[in-house]
Amino acid sequence: MKMTLHRRLSASLIVLALAGAAGAQETTSFNASVWLPENHPLAKHSYVEWLPRLREASNGTLDPTLYTGPVLLPPGGHLSGIADGIAHVGYHAGTYTPSELPEDNVLAQLSFSYQDNYVAAFAITEANLTIPELQEQWKRNNLVYLGGYAIPPYNLLCTREVVTRDDIQGVRIRVPGAAHSDWADAVGATPVNVPSSEMYSGLDRGQIDCAAIPANDLQTRSLWDVAKHATMIDLGVYFSGYSQAANRDFWRGLSADQRQAFFDTIPIALVDQLHHYDETIAAALAEAEDEGVNLHQPADDLLAAVEDFQAQARENAIRMGSETFGMSDPETIVAQFEQVVQKWTELFDGVDRSDRDALIALAVDEIYGKLDPDSYALD
Repeated sequence: MKMTLHRRLSASLIVLALAGAAGAQETTSFNASVWLPENHPLAKHSYVEWLPRLREASNGTLDPTLYTGPVLLPPGGHLSGIADGIAHVGYHAGTYTPSELPEDNVLAQLSFSYQDNYVAAFAITEANLTIPELQEQWKRNNLVYLGGYAIPPYNLLCTREVVTRDDIQGVRIRVPGAAHSDWADAVGATPVNVPSSEMYSGLDRGQIDCAAIPANDLQTRSLWDVAKHATMIDLGVYFSGYSQAANRDFWRGLSADQRQAFFDTIPIALVDQLHHYDETIAAALAEAEDEGVNLHQPADDLLAAVEDFQAQARENAIRMGSETFGMSDPETIVAQFEQVVQKWTELFDGVDRSDRDALIALAVDEIYGKLDPDSYALD
């Protein structure tokens, strides 16, 4: 599915020509791509609603065309496709391309031990915008990191009941990346690494028995048609990759005012997608029984297996950095990120998370208000 904001993509025109150096009165047209369905929180708020807001903030000088679903690029192609300028702005799940994003994947290992997606979303965003090693990661991939996200803790949506440690033996679980894959191995399940876009067909055809994903996807992706059992176990949040990143050449071609329009509008998208996750999870669980879904609480032995793995997350992240990716000092990146997480844990203490304006102001004051449109990612 695609949504065209001002033009249709012709059969012969996939890569739009960029306007030169964008002046105050010039219009810059560009492609934006998110491979998720447009009602998904990361598509609806981070793209469907954000891009018109971006256009308005730029006084009409930014003219985006949005593609939702795997129309312009497949899920795993949203790193190289943006780097090559097929899409100029887009979303990418970093665990789909670990060899190109080793630093990102090291931090993704830590996500298994985090339960607060609000803290995680703000922390991973600030970290990627400010930590030099992470900025260098995006630069070498010809990308400009612009916005982060964190998906709420993953659950198990299954075709059969999975409640105990015995139940999970041999169960084929769709996992998003190495952390969940390692946990599945540790508990005797069989991890299956496929994009989330293939969960429905995998469950329907019996290729997988469970999908590790938050419960909102019972409704958002209609998984309740094929997964009649949901185990409400906390398998950590997910924040790998980026919610918004731009092709570096495209970014350098924008005016300072156009770059500032990104900084002014992305905080709203960040907060709105967090709120939408809360709303869609609550809605999905409220309707699950009517859709024939059985909600289960995990048994103590399965909970213990999760807690044991969470305690190893930091060690696993550092080992992955050294042994898998050959990084010289992965512990430094881990420690830097942990400092940012601690900062946001303290900042969120006592904050009313339902207060949209307060959260947006927090993102602006602590993150986006500190970015300089005349210098950020222009080196």
